[in-house]
Amino acid sequence: MAVLAMVLILTLAGAVLVTGRLYRNAHRWTLHTYQVREQILQLVDHLQLSEMEARSYGLTGRDIAFQRYWHDIELVEHDADNLAEQVADNPEQVAAVKQLQIAVNARRVQFEEILADYRAHGAEAAHAKVIALVSQANDPVRDLATGMLEREATLLKQRESASIRNGRNVAVAAAVAFAGCLGLLLAALINSGLERRRRHRGEFELERNALHLQPALRDASEASETLRRLARLAELLQNCRDLDEAINVIERALPPLLPEMSGALSLINASRNIVEARMHWGTRGPELGDAVLAPDDCWALRRSQPHPGSSDHAAPVCPHLIHTGVIADPSLCLPLNSQGQVLGVLSLSAPEPLTAEMRRVASTAADQLALALANLQLQASLRTQSIRDPLTNLFNRRYLEASMPRELLRAERRKGGLSVLMFDLDHFKRYNDTQGHDAGDVLLGAFGALLAQSCRGEDMPCRFGGEEFTLVLTDADHARALERAEAIRKAASELAVHYRTGTLPPPTVSVGVSTCPEHGSTPEALLRMADQALYRAKQLGRNKVASANDLVQPAHPRPATPLA
Repeated sequence: MAVLAMVLILTLAGAVLVTGRLYRNAHRWTLHTYQVREQILQLVDHLQLSEMEARSYGLTGRDIAFQRYWHDIELVEHDADNLAEQVADNPEQVAAVKQLQIAVNARRVQFEEILADYRAHGAEAAHAKVIALVSQANDPVRDLATGMLEREATLLKQRESASIRNGRNVAVAAAVAFAGCLGLLLAALINSGLERRRRHRGEFELERNALHLQPALRDASEASETLRRLARLAELLQNCRDLDEAINVIERALPPLLPEMSGALSLINASRNIVEARMHWGTRGPELGDAVLAPDDCWALRRSQPHPGSSDHAAPVCPHLIHTGVIADPSLCLPLNSQGQVLGVLSLSAPEPLTAEMRRVASTAADQLALALANLQLQASLRTQSIRDPLTNLFNRRYLEASMPRELLRAERRKGGLSVLMFDLDHFKRYNDTQGHDAGDVLLGAFGALLAQSCRGEDMPCRFGGEEFTLVLTDADHARALERAEAIRKAASELAVHYRTGTLPPPTVSVGVSTCPEHGSTPEALLRMADQALYRAKQLGRNKVASANDLVQPAHPRPATPLA
């Protein structure tokens, strides 16, 4: 019995020792698995942050985004090295880490191409790389990280099962010892209690670690959603055709992107003396949107940087916020700067102090808005240059030839008339020779302004070429067209053109008038008839209005060059 008791005691002691060691090993490996999972998530989070900063720099060129990118990419490298050390015991995960490092390096090459393109070729080249990066359908880094997390989850289940199995072995050993010796049973019970306590402490530690991981996962998910919305906003803005369409996009995109804020987007007018709100949102949005301010009423516009700064607690409140009464809540004004030009300001107000992340998202959104608005302004300027005569600001001949077929179709659909008035300044070559070409340009500009003032909004005044002008009158029959032509001719003869320190001699103008459908139903026919009527006005002594009705087959064809 003594020998049997000794054997039982030694067996129990050995079983408890071995089981406890196995349990501690399983617990240690379980903790190791959570650490590996946390390291993987941390690497992915830092890579997403570096991607966001690379995109921000590619879109805005802000130095702070450039610096933050290098800080975040160094953290990614550090995380990859730590992860390689932690999975050194697992050959499959070691191979996966190598693939992950290759994928991270590939992403880093894409990021740094954006940085290099911005510095070497400017915002347009970098913007193209940003769009290509956002448009990638797959993310190898995320896929590899997901695979590693799944393998670690499998290991975690196996190690937890081993821990449970070892605990069960402890209970079995205690039951066997109870049959042989009460003391052994008591010892086994005590040991089992201690083991359970250690297991509870381990489980509590695991739960606490899991709770710590949940906010990180939630933050990563929110950051990913924010990046997706910013990318979507940039894509939509780049495809807008005009400012009104862009404002409509901004009205829909900004409230979900900045959900806890109220705000207003204000733009500077062409004279750069008034800043007027174009859209607003949130509870304080109507107050912010009602403000019509001068550029000096906003500190952000004065300084061309966000106001107040992240740590500038003593910064003064913008005068336009004081005027609107939005001074009780924390506020932030972000200037819309693009290529050295200030386009407007994004004014924000929140019930609580703005966090660093909220400021970062708002700043990135403002940079995207500034870039898109600058592009729209450039497109509008190019469109204007393509259809306007730079000297008179009237439509040019190209616009006339492209628009007249459309106007004729409208006139036919409305059953209304359409008349063409052809003007020619009399003796303009002599005017240039006596007064100088600069004076001739001033005269052309003055007559162009007179022609524009004499038109309705639906009419089409154009500079046809040289000293010839054309006016297309919609919904006007021939009689009304002749009356308008006579009024313009008379006004031109009374035109006072100021040049340098004196006044130029008043010009005279000859006018030819044709009307659809009496004199033609095509643009070419109407212009030809109006031109022939103009030639007849010249033959009649100039400074006259001639109608296409009076045209007869000329005895002598019109010379190749018009009369001066």
